[in-house]
Amino acid sequence: MKKATLKDIAKMADVSVATVSYVLNNVVKQTIPDETRSRVLDAAKQLNYVPNLAARSLVKQKSGLIGILINRAENEGFWRQLRYSQWINRLEQLLTGYGYHVVLFGLDAASPKLDIISERKLDGVFVVDVKTENFHLISSHFSVGVPLIVVDSIIDDALFYKVNYDYLDAFMAAQASASVPFEYVIIDNFNNKELVEHIAFASKLEPDCIHIMQNEQALELFLRNHAHKKGIILNEFAAISAAKYVDPANLTVICSAGCPEILPFSAGRIAYGDRKPEAAFQLMLQLLDHSKKGPESSYILVKAIND
Repeated sequence: MKKATLKDIAKMADVSVATVSYVLNNVVKQTIPDETRSRVLDAAKQLNYVPNLAARSLVKQKSGLIGILINRAENEGFWRQLRYSQWINRLEQLLTGYGYHVVLFGLDAASPKLDIISERKLDGVFVVDVKTENFHLISSHFSVGVPLIVVDSIIDDALFYKVNYDYLDAFMAAQASASVPFEYVIIDNFNNKELVEHIAFASKLEPDCIHIMQNEQALELFLRNHAHKKGIILNEFAAISAAKYVDPANLTVICSAGCPEILPFSAGRIAYGDRKPEAAFQLMLQLLDHSKKGPESSYILVKAIND
């Protein structure tokens, strides 16, 4: 099949080639009526138009590449390995649909090697679940003006935007949906210990009622000591393991992995849909458009859809 061109889009949308270029390249200095912009975007979608990133980079001095840096711990359990699969998939779809290519990097959370990052010219970066002590080392490898968004991390630096779930809201929603109070919580482990501490605090439970997910043996022991009690657990994949030791009907799952459909039918769930990748995507677009000001708060909190 012949690859669609700007001329093909212009013909279908009944506009000039220049107008198509302005719309697809989001040229802010050109005022394009919303109706015309919609016609162009609809035509591009119908024709399965794929932007020429090489040409775009010559015009805009941009690479068209967005990096996702996933910090990985040694000997991760399967619940941690799968935690970001759905989020990455959806974020990549959104960015690709907007004309960007995604480059995924796996970093050693304890001692990240950053040479490969320095070899790539990235227009924007997502840094996921990073240790606080490593964050500024990573961020220093990117030029001033390259948007860097931190995901699943508490970083005390107002210069960078952070996208996290609103865990206080999630715990309140879980409690509101339950007939009796929850007696324990199982928290998915993160490299960013400040996030773990924040989630534990948001649960409002005593320390001996909070279990940090490390391995299945420790999980089994904790659950044996809390049999027949109502509990909350983060991460659907961790919940699959927990369901082997307790009645799923006694669990409410905060679906931080974006896969509520894998849960046992009887388990309660606090779901987010695509809100987290959508929030990260929209924030990145806003920061890439230097003519627009970013949000006032450096923390973007994603609420559940169980309103």
